Amino acid sequence: MIKFKNKNLGSVITIAMTKWHFWSEKEFSDVYENIYIRALTEDWYNIVFVIAKEISKYQKNKKKIHILDIGCGEGHTTKQVLERIRKNYVCDLLEPNEGALTTAEAFLTPGHKIGDVYPVALTTFKPKKQYNIVFTSHTNYYWALNKKDYDSQLNKLLTFLKPGGLLMILTLPKESDHYKISLKQVYPAFNYAQYIVGFYRRKSLSVAVKKFKMRMYVGDVLTTDKLFDLKTLYRFIHGTDSYPGDLESKRFLANIKKYRKGNYIDFKDYLIVVTKKV
Repeated sequence: MIKFKNKNLGSVITIAMTKWHFWSEKEFSDVYENIYIRALTEDWYNIVFVIAKEISKYQKNKKKIHILDIGCGEGHTTKQVLERIRKNYVCDLLEPNEGALTTAEAFLTPGHKIGDVYPVALTTFKPKKQYNIVFTSHTNYYWALNKKDYDSQLNKLLTFLKPGGLLMILTLPKESDHYKISLKQVYPAFNYAQYIVGFYRRKSLSVAVKKFKMRMYVGDVLTTDKLFDLKTLYRFIHGTDSYPGDLESKRFLANIKKYRKGNYIDFKDYLIVVTKKV
């Protein structure tokens, strides 16, 4: 049990750090636990190492860097990155789900330099300061429902940065197996990494793209006639809290067999690093 006083939300809160919670529209039992068990740990930590290295080498003469993590969730990825930053920093947290943010602050405050926390969505966030680093991991799918609003959020992110600051977006490219195995298009094309890269390059900004393998184990669903784990995977890939029927599940399995590499599918993460002009 952990007790702490939340600076933004007020009051003393007691938390049992036992269950993995997610924002309300994605909070359905056992899905994310299943997916994180599937993820190849070496692939994921390779991504974490690169993100931390990029932050650590930022402007070596800086005595302290100010970081904003957009959509920190419960802080698990945030913790993995912050633990490997080799310079002085303070990290603010932005997360629209108050429960997840409360857990993140309790989880991260011991041993990490956490600054302000903001229980609001990106669309309504109005920062009182600018940052050296703005980082987000797989949150861009939820920023907007149409291209116009999405472009507005991409522009807004640049205003959060100090001159010479870095915007770091971890997301999936259009060739990701996540999209290939889906039976329908869940996310519009403007969510793809390629769209974000093109958007910022058209503004004549420096944009670096680091490409990663991010393999997920599917050998279990390939070696059984039982459909429970397959249906759980279906829910994650299609962003739904409803279980598919048996026929739909078998169609999904056919796609997995089509695109798998051995016992894995590859999500192919891209890290997009945009540098704001000085």
